[in-house]
Amino acid sequence: MSRQKSRVLAVALVLLGGFAAAMCVARRAESNPPPVASSAAISIVEPSSEGKDALDRQTPRRSMTGFLKEGREGDFVVAASYLDLSGVAEPLRAQVGPMLAQKLAYVLERVSSLQVETIPDAPEGDPNAKPPFTYLADTIYVGEQPIRIVLERVRFADGINRWLIARSTVEAIPVLEAAYGPRPIAFPIPAALRRSTIFGNEPWQWIGVALAVIGAYVIARTIAALLVRSASYFAKRTPTQADDALVESTRRPLRTILTALLLRMLIGPLQLTADVIAVAEHVTYTLLVIGIAWLALRVLGVATLWLDEQTHREGESIARGRRVRTQAVLLRRIASVVIAFLTAASVLMQFEFVRSVGVSLLASAGVASVVVGLAAQKSLAAIIGGIQFSFAQPVRMGDQVVVEGEFGELEEINLTYAVVRLWDKRRLIIPITYFLEKPFQNWTRSATDVVGAVLLKADFGVPVDEIRKELKLACEADPLWDKKTCELQVTDSDSVSVTLRALVSARNASALWDLRCNIRERLLAFIHAHEDGKYLARARYTVQTSPPGRPNSEYPPGSGPPHVP
Repeated sequence: MSRQKSRVLAVALVLLGGFAAAMCVARRAESNPPPVASSAAISIVEPSSEGKDALDRQTPRRSMTGFLKEGREGDFVVAASYLDLSGVAEPLRAQVGPMLAQKLAYVLERVSSLQVETIPDAPEGDPNAKPPFTYLADTIYVGEQPIRIVLERVRFADGINRWLIARSTVEAIPVLEAAYGPRPIAFPIPAALRRSTIFGNEPWQWIGVALAVIGAYVIARTIAALLVRSASYFAKRTPTQADDALVESTRRPLRTILTALLLRMLIGPLQLTADVIAVAEHVTYTLLVIGIAWLALRVLGVATLWLDEQTHREGESIARGRRVRTQAVLLRRIASVVIAFLTAASVLMQFEFVRSVGVSLLASAGVASVVVGLAAQKSLAAIIGGIQFSFAQPVRMGDQVVVEGEFGELEEINLTYAVVRLWDKRRLIIPITYFLEKPFQNWTRSATDVVGAVLLKADFGVPVDEIRKELKLACEADPLWDKKTCELQVTDSDSVSVTLRALVSARNASALWDLRCNIRERLLAFIHAHEDGKYLARARYTVQTSPPGRPNSEYPPGSGPPHVP
């Protein structure tokens, strides 16, 4: 963390140093200003500029578009040719014209109410305009005083009509500048950083944007660190661990939210053009929405941890703890999907194109819903099944189940599928709808303790009481036995043996498996050693023979009974 802070501070210092150097260079350049353009460049007559085509002022829209274009490029000498300077003395037009053009371009670029595309693009302008051959492009209010931005067709000395920004508007430029022009800042800005423009903004403004971005991040990082450290001081003095996790998890989301808010505040005094301000607002709004969504997801994660902690603290049963954990995990996943969807919608809906597409989709929602439903019916069924599963809970996290003939423990439950960890560490991936549609075994549905059987084959004469005593000793000696069930029964017999069933119980399925193996091994060893294995299961055969010296009359001489395999 300290290295990252040092790097950020180093970058900030480098940029500040560059800004100071630029200020020094600009002050030197200010002492030797460029020569002022000749008066021939600004007049009511069609100007000619080297390397430029003739100005297109045949319609109101082209004239306003040309003026704004030259203003963005910083060529205010040519921009002044779009102004009706008839109210300015001819000897002063070369000096005053570019200044007026710069001031008006500055204001118009920062007033978002001007819609150039609505201005007529016909040489006669608006035929219904009064007075004729004029067009009201916009009205800007200075307090309660309306300032009209008017375009007027003027007949030049060469006999050609051209559209210019009207004389009344040119005379009101000082009023507009006083209300919407550049505001004084803490230090004077050299003229070299105010002459040329990039996308309608002066160089000092772009330098201010870069410093605002870095400053907003550094300040936000510092404030977030102080808030988290202060909150951690109090969180560590509480018995729960959930508040510690909550405080620590809010560090980065809080940093993002503060950066967005501070960046919007710092960019305001820079007096950027309306287009750049719109882009900055989109960026800060997106950061703000993402930061809030990020914070909400972190809070959901901490809420799940808090539920687990509360369940264990209140001494709830293991089954109830698994049920609460399963519900919390599934609801957290559902809430995460909803938050992600709302975040994406909030970010995209700030753009006009996306809003128009959204309205079109809503207009055809019936057809779209049918098409989407048919195309994604399995996915939708899985999602709806996951929501239903979170409330029904046929299985829970940690339940031991038998699925598709495989025994394992439910390791993970997602919105559309579940993961079962098998006894040999394999993972069985099961769709979430499987547990709602097909039968399966849940060994720990209501309790974890289970009973298992050990089957043994023995001779008919086996001493059952002796075996029962040995079983009791084996259970008491084994720590896996939960001291609940330990019984021996004769459950079956056939032509050669009897079946002994030993019932034992353990606290869970894993312990039961090991207990059954231990009991089986000990009982087999006991039967084998008891009276030299006399009672081991064995097969009996009876062979019938004739008395000595008397042939067997049932078979011909020289033959015997048929061979029995």
